[in-house]
Amino acid sequence: MSDEQFQDEVVVLQIMGSWYPNCLDESRYYSEYFKNNPSNDLEFVALAFEYAKTEEKSIAGLKRFKDKVGIEYPILLAQYSSSDKVEAQKKLPMLNHVLSYPTTIFIDKKGKVRKIHTGFNGPATGNKYVEFKKEFESFLNEILAE
Repeated sequence: MSDEQFQDEVVVLQIMGSWYPNCLDESRYYSEYFKNNPSNDLEFVALAFEYAKTEEKSIAGLKRFKDKVGIEYPILLAQYSSSDKVEAQKKLPMLNHVLSYPTTIFIDKKGKVRKIHTGFNGPATGNKYVEFKKEFESFLNEILAE
């Protein structure tokens, strides 16, 4: 978060794995939202926890994933060769623990974690998906206005 790109910005930090179907659905939604709602005050970034056995295979897989979904925000390789949540926790010591993939962390313009959302209700969940989108957009608008 010390990178200049994220300074004085609202940041949506996605903890994900390209191997997980809910992460794919979430990535599609976030990618669409990011493209359709350009803002000088908003950044998305994903931390990927991958199964591939090598760093090179993980990076190649993430590039394919980004291209397939059309993701325009950065996806950083946080871990490869395992999706172990205990190991993931070591990469994110500011969290109590990583409950599941995906997890989204909302960080305000001052760098303060404002909300953590675990899981994702994708399009197949019907009204839960509609409700998620409303809550997501409402909360983002709220912290962007601060």
